[in-house]
Amino acid sequence: MSQVKRLLLCCCLFLLAPLVLSVEIADSRLIPSPQTHGAFLLEKWQPDAPSIIAFKDPYCPYCIKALKKLDRLKGYNVFMFWSPILGEASKAKVDEILNCQSPVSLAVFAAVVNRKKVDCDRPAGAKAGGDLKYLNEQIVAHYDPRSVPSYYFGGQKVSISALDKFKRQLSSAVKPVQLNWQRYQSLKLPQQHHSGLANVIVFAPKHLQQQTAFTDALKADYRYNWFVADLSCAGKACQSSKQARLSAELRLLLAADGREQTTFAINGMVLQPERYQRFISGEIIDLALLSPANVGN
Repeated sequence: MSQVKRLLLCCCLFLLAPLVLSVEIADSRLIPSPQTHGAFLLEKWQPDAPSIIAFKDPYCPYCIKALKKLDRLKGYNVFMFWSPILGEASKAKVDEILNCQSPVSLAVFAAVVNRKKVDCDRPAGAKAGGDLKYLNEQIVAHYDPRSVPSYYFGGQKVSISALDKFKRQLSSAVKPVQLNWQRYQSLKLPQQHHSGLANVIVFAPKHLQQQTAFTDALKADYRYNWFVADLSCAGKACQSSKQARLSAELRLLLAADGREQTTFAINGMVLQPERYQRFISGEIIDLALLSPANVGN
């Protein structure tokens, strides 16, 4: 395929990209970490900020345009990788970039935007540049972006405008309750190297907590950090374990005691059932409403 055709394909695919959260999911979510992929972070790692993976080709005009508007990514941890999908010239340029100590430095961006040779600090040691090339190729091969620029959040392909819109919906509809979230970390489901856009507490009955399908569905929704608490307890059972004590504390703080069905609270605000569909996926809602008799069927 000629360079011109590849360029047109890149631009057309970008224009046709959906402006809503996509259901395209990587085969298995390889999420970059600041420890291993710190050289690809645009800014210093923020432990509580959500993370985004960005893929760009140094010769894609939309990528160059996006490099001039990095301010719109404020508030995220952004890992930027170079995906040379436009041919041999792009591959050569990416190799040049990955020989820099920082492949996402202002010097690199200036060279890409101005179509000039990259003038940057070189990494110490002959192996360092090769390490960056390996890490870049590993992530690019794993996600295999078919268009650029492409953005991924929690392993799912997204548009930045859709993420921003969802964040605005959360901030306008949810009045957060100040909780010491660190205190409740033992209730949090593991989501590797990832921080969601909001914290969600699920007050769930024991039979539901024990269902792998339910916890897997929660972990797969990377929009949120998920905390699973007990829906109820009685008598001495409320003090029988750390989870029981913390769950009872959260029910008291959020006035969630006495509920009979699975209940969701976003950023400490309990949602009414009629609002579930606006913020909670249909799969999670369906699983949450299963009775003990129907679980596993």
